[in-house]
Amino acid sequence: MVMFVMGYGLAITRLSEGQMPASCDEYNPLFSPCVSYLANPDFGIPSPRCCAGAAQVFGKATNPATIKKLCTCLVATMPKLSFKPEKLTQLPTACKIKLSFPIDKCIKA
Repeated sequence: MVMFVMGYGLAITRLSEGQMPASCDEYNPLFSPCVSYLANPDFGIPSPRCCAGAAQVFGKATNPATIKKLCTCLVATMPKLSFKPEKLTQLPTACKIKLSFPIDKCIKA
């Protein structure tokens, strides 16, 4: 089972690079290491690498323009990578990241 999950994560990570809009490349530290957590509803907790990437990406969203850009990339990328919206809304809490914006409104935007 563990090998399956790891293989699934690697396959999606490799696909993700071609599926992300070029304007979203700066968010790769969130997308690539968090694929297993965000795409699999049974994946319990995000990895330390995922949390570090999420902290890096979310830390850049500090004003309306950067928040809008992040939200646009999330909305564009989530369906392509099969991210579960509920997992994305849980990510900041799971990683103990304090956001400057409500991520659930970003996803529904």
